[in-house]
Amino acid sequence: MKDIVQLLPNMRKILIPIDKSDASERAVKFAACLLTPLSERVVTKIVLLHVLGISFVEKMAANIDTRVAALKESPLFKRLAEEYINKEIKPLLDKAEEYLKTAGVKCKIEKEVIEGDPTKEITNFAKQNDIHTIIMGRRRRSALKEHVLGSCSYAVCHRPGRHTDYIVGQKDIDITACPIPKILVPFDGSEYALNALREAEGLILAFPQGVIKITVVHVIESAYADQLEEIEEAKQILEQARKELLAQGVSEAIIQTELRYGDPAEEIVQAAEEGGHNIIMMGRTGKSGLKELVLGSVSSRVLHLAEGPTVALVSSSDD
Repeated sequence: MKDIVQLLPNMRKILIPIDKSDASERAVKFAACLLTPLSERVVTKIVLLHVLGISFVEKMAANIDTRVAALKESPLFKRLAEEYINKEIKPLLDKAEEYLKTAGVKCKIEKEVIEGDPTKEITNFAKQNDIHTIIMGRRRRSALKEHVLGSCSYAVCHRPGRHTDYIVGQKDIDITACPIPKILVPFDGSEYALNALREAEGLILAFPQGVIKITVVHVIESAYADQLEEIEEAKQILEQARKELLAQGVSEAIIQTELRYGDPAEEIVQAAEEGGHNIIMMGRTGKSGLKELVLGSVSSRVLHLAEGPTVALVSSSDD
């Protein structure tokens, strides 16, 4: 049996992008529940990050009669930026910090404000500070719009390197009830899927009284639904997952396995909705955003289709 710290190698440092959106608020609420029981043994630091983006620069430009290229060097701009940060941004970060502490988070919490394109700066900040887990909310955009508009959450998820991302769904989070207790893990027997299963194990062991159930699902595509070999292999894969959970000390009473037939992404999302699961935990394949778009990655499609649950894309500890 592995220790919780060993099962959650990517969760030593956590980055939570903060802005004024409802998506950001949901991410903080989710993080409070997720990280509270981990904040003494696993998580050492949480960073609340706000990026002053293009819109802010444009807003300040409207107040200064000078070239935008030279705007950021203007003493007036620097004074206005400082006033804006003190009046608008610091209270936002302070509120998020207070929420986390009130919820019971005990690890160190840092607050940072930087400038630039949010997508690039979030990913760069994570890389430069050796942060491997990002928690952020998703906004109401279609898969096509996310690709065309360069959705921040989409880009963050598909950045290169070792990382785990929790994209918090659009479902309202009840602050009186923890949004963790039902976890769905799609499992195909691969090393990628095993990474996700192990992260789920770590959360379960951290929430001994909170996890209602974990469901491991395997989907056989419709074209192979009548092939006995496929069905037998699928049953063996599900049994492999069940044994892994039991070996780590997960109670058999909360383990469920499910075999489904059809389009993998659609069936995974449907299983989450039918079972009332709060988290869909999937292994990352390591493909780039472009490759996933072209190849139709199951994890990428689930990320777009599952609007309500939180989708966790889990990387290994040594990618």
